[in-house]
Amino acid sequence: MGSTHALNIVKRALRLKKAGHGGTLDPFAEGLLLILIGKATRFMEYYGEEKEYVSVIRLGVRTDTDDPDGEVIEEREIKDIDIEKVKEVLKKFEGEFMQKVPLYSAVKIDGKRLYKLARKGAKVELPERKVEIKEIELLDYSLPFLTIRTVVKKGVYLRSLARDIGDELGCGAYLYKLKRISVSPFTIEDAYTIEDIKNGNYKIIPLKDALPHFPSVTLSGDDVWKIRHGMKVRGFYPEGIYYVKDSLGNPV
Repeated sequence: MGSTHALNIVKRALRLKKAGHGGTLDPFAEGLLLILIGKATRFMEYYGEEKEYVSVIRLGVRTDTDDPDGEVIEEREIKDIDIEKVKEVLKKFEGEFMQKVPLYSAVKIDGKRLYKLARKGAKVELPERKVEIKEIELLDYSLPFLTIRTVVKKGVYLRSLARDIGDELGCGAYLYKLKRISVSPFTIEDAYTIEDIKNGNYKIIPLKDALPHFPSVTLSGDDVWKIRHGMKVRGFYPEGIYYVKDSLGNPV
């Protein structure tokens, strides 16, 4: 199920006019999908600075989409790949590095989506972007699969990571399964299933409780009025992003 499909189910179940999701999940993937409703959609950019995933990578096979939905374009023998070599390769992807985006992605080249160019058979140079993986951990290695846990910053493509790990190991690979565990500051333990939502078994998190990852500032009545009308208020705060609230804890 794709992210837009899941969002539409939630909108129908809750009879919402305005809602959005906080980060696309590919149709083959599963896990946590943030749904923001009403005024909360204005805060979408402030969620998901870090995301945690569990990925299963299939070694020895490459697909044109770098995931299980694509066509197999190459198969290679898996040999001389022990667990220590896998750990050594994974370590190369911890921290900041340049990553080529997947061929089948929504990234634009000269105003055209890459996936549309790919479907037409166009030859393109995949653009590179600086990305950051904060943590990468091997959870299981059972040929031809390896399972890893990653904590990534915004912009990382897990399909590209699987592809590049396969290239480093010399056998090729694609992203076989993907599960999103967290979207900062929320985890999958906070989530409800689609069936829960359809059956009314859910609780909407108020916006005032959904911004715990920002330092907060409580303002008085006059200052609240000024902020709401785009005026400056007196205060001595370090530069940064703050959750501004009134004396009752409501977001300003």
